[in-house]
Amino acid sequence: MTAPLPTIVVIGYNRPKSLSRLLGSLIKARYPEGDIRLVISLDNSGNPEPRKVAEAFDWPHGEKRIIAHPERLGLRQHVLSCGDLTEQYGDVIILEDDLFVSPFFYEYTSRALQAYADDAGVAGISLYSVQFNQTANLPFTPIDDGDSAVHFMQMAASWGQAWSRQHWQGFRQWLASNGTDISHIEGIPADIRGWPESSWLKLFTAYIISHDLYFVYPFRSLSTNFGDPGQHFNIASSRFQVPIQQQPIDYQFAKRENSVSIYDAFCELLPACVKRQNPVLADYDFTVNLYGCKTCRSGLQLTRTEARGLHNFSLSMKPMELSILHNIEGEGLALIDSADIDGASLSRPKTEYDIYRFFYKFPSVRIILFGVMERLQLLFKRAT
Repeated sequence: MTAPLPTIVVIGYNRPKSLSRLLGSLIKARYPEGDIRLVISLDNSGNPEPRKVAEAFDWPHGEKRIIAHPERLGLRQHVLSCGDLTEQYGDVIILEDDLFVSPFFYEYTSRALQAYADDAGVAGISLYSVQFNQTANLPFTPIDDGDSAVHFMQMAASWGQAWSRQHWQGFRQWLASNGTDISHIEGIPADIRGWPESSWLKLFTAYIISHDLYFVYPFRSLSTNFGDPGQHFNIASSRFQVPIQQQPIDYQFAKRENSVSIYDAFCELLPACVKRQNPVLADYDFTVNLYGCKTCRSGLQLTRTEARGLHNFSLSMKPMELSILHNIEGEGLALIDSADIDGASLSRPKTEYDIYRFFYKFPSVRIILFGVMERLQLLFKRAT
């Protein structure tokens, strides 16, 4: 018996223009033969316009269902209610109304769900390609993984994601036993801990970290975020706008155990992946802290520093990890004992200037300020 095709679930609230734009991208996408259900779930905003948009939208690929909640749920409870649709429909693709999808989003998501259906370490599928490390406030580029269309990250996705019934049941069971207090869970970046209580994403990320699970992320994005004003955006922002796939490709999906592109919630490559690529480091036990956002009080770490370590690498290749994976000796990165490095040095003007200069070809105002501060400090030292 053929499994049902994934159900598309659109989440809306008070942005009729955003909802119309997303639905417009859905109608232009490519779909396989068969019944593809579309659910449009609308939280109660008191604005009748989103429902008018939903009712007027013609969906030719199968059933269209509108869920108009009579009471205000709030974002977290609304997303949770949409995830709960897995009990009724099985696989679901969740799209908030300020997103826009690639014409090939459905093929990618369907095949990724199938490819990792038996991987107990996978907690969901992302349609969005992460290209910015929010914790470090710096660009992020995952390393190439051969023919694979995806890499893995210990961070849940919210700008286009898919769950199977099994994925969602695991999270719901954890939430029922753990509750919303995540203060005891280690390994969560500080910025994620600081997200508002209305964030379901904070809870899902805490769940996958605590259970050592991963989301599957595409190298080429199948969705993008318009950053329209809403519950978590006061003003429009294109900060997280990314290019989306425009031409068909033959998707290949690496097995997670064979992948060399696996990242934690800090966007740091796992030590196991580093060791696999650079045998020089194979016998060391270390933490990867290239962005400098982790607190490492003891043990070895791979990090940014000018100090001499057990091994030193050049801060020259992009992404940073490649200098280490290819054993490019030099300055800027080191495998070093945490006791031998001043943790505050990662936020000193000179170190921050170097990392911004590395990522950005043209100096920003912030970089220029770091350079000025560095020169002033040198002048002060000479004067004293």
